[in-house]
Amino acid sequence: MKDEQALLLKAEQFGAKISDSAKRHENILVACHYDADGICSATLISQFIYKNEGHCEIRAISDPSTKNLERIRTANFDLVIFVDLGSGISDGIPKFLGDKWLIIDHHSISEDELKKEASQKILNPWQFGYDGSKDISCAGLSYFLTERRRDDLSSFLALVGALGDAQDVGPRKSLIELNAKIAENASSSHQITTRVDLLFQGRDVRPIHEAVANSVFCFLPGLTGNKDACLATLRSAGLDLKINARWKTIGDLGEEEKQQVLSAILPHLSGTTIAVDELVGTVYCSNSVDEYSLAHDARDFASLLSACGRTGKSGIAISLCLGTSPDLTNEIEAEFSHYRTELVRTVQGLISSPDRFVDRQHYSLILGDGILNEKMTGAVCQVLSTLNRSKNKIVFLRTTTQDGDVKVSARLGKGVEIDLGAMMHSIAQATFGVGGGLSTRAGSKFSIARQQEFQAAVDVQFQTLQMK
Repeated sequence: MKDEQALLLKAEQFGAKISDSAKRHENILVACHYDADGICSATLISQFIYKNEGHCEIRAISDPSTKNLERIRTANFDLVIFVDLGSGISDGIPKFLGDKWLIIDHHSISEDELKKEASQKILNPWQFGYDGSKDISCAGLSYFLTERRRDDLSSFLALVGALGDAQDVGPRKSLIELNAKIAENASSSHQITTRVDLLFQGRDVRPIHEAVANSVFCFLPGLTGNKDACLATLRSAGLDLKINARWKTIGDLGEEEKQQVLSAILPHLSGTTIAVDELVGTVYCSNSVDEYSLAHDARDFASLLSACGRTGKSGIAISLCLGTSPDLTNEIEAEFSHYRTELVRTVQGLISSPDRFVDRQHYSLILGDGILNEKMTGAVCQVLSTLNRSKNKIVFLRTTTQDGDVKVSARLGKGVEIDLGAMMHSIAQATFGVGGGLSTRAGSKFSIARQQEFQAAVDVQFQTLQMK
């Protein structure tokens, strides 16, 4: 049973705890995940702390592993707020931080954890009957928590976080449930504008061929990352790409021309499970941000923030959200270009190495060791899950980390319905690691010495599924 009022009440209680800590000028750490949702959540929480006359440090991390918790412990913070991570491992946190912690997260949480006393220190939508995979993101939770100290961009950042976690599962790729309520409130107060349009990066500011080439939300084989190929493809479709000497943007196109763009791209989808209508959807734009800014469109902004986080530049992303730094356009563009290049290079490298694919009836395990950056596993795994060979399968992508651990990302191929978050949490327990996530995207990390336990745990999971 969904209980919105209970969720809002607990968010208010969390807000009061954080406000009290801020007003006492305690030393606060906001530890967030490095993707768009984590960065937007950390921004909202840090602004709330500052507006309550406090101060905090923000750290973007991959997970609250034992190594990360030990590093945090030695810094002696008065309060540690985990945002967009922490669900599933609350049992281990008190060993390092005592009772000086809170978790704000939307990832799957076990029934056991829901019932434990520690759940009072966790704000999670699953506690109130909401599906954290699609009903609300961590940024949305942070938005409700900061109700009394919001600014004009608060609702926009909440939407950026939700879109960054692919929660646009409604009609025309719209947001639903609590995310939709945030969008409706923002729209009615004229903070955002929505419309249905082509979902290419920079549709109103970039030349059409660059907008298609820059789009990473939906990987287009042969086009993503290749402006020349996009230009040739669009020209061959008979599109007029210029107005006098100026390149047209997608915003300049009429409906018939937009259909021409989709028709030109359609052949490039043949090796994937992506449908052409997935390239069209609801656009959410901020009315308080210049229309030519990188932060105007929520989807574009989410892509840019995640790109910065995955290339180790979370500080730039947080500064852009806070609006406290001078123009960062060139730096953001450079990081996004680097991210896109890395994504295309890694995907192509894996696809061209069939010996890296271990295919089973219900899943594929892809070995990314040596060519896959640990922070890119989720993005690359998402692309690989859209290939035809991944249809009706779960995709596991693994690589080794700088700390000598193994990191595994998991995604659902088209036609598969299963709670990946619960699966990866169970696998993490079997490998004495950390893991979990959302029903459609999840991951785990464990010691390299536990690889046999990982394979055994995966096999057990699929044996259990076959018996059901």
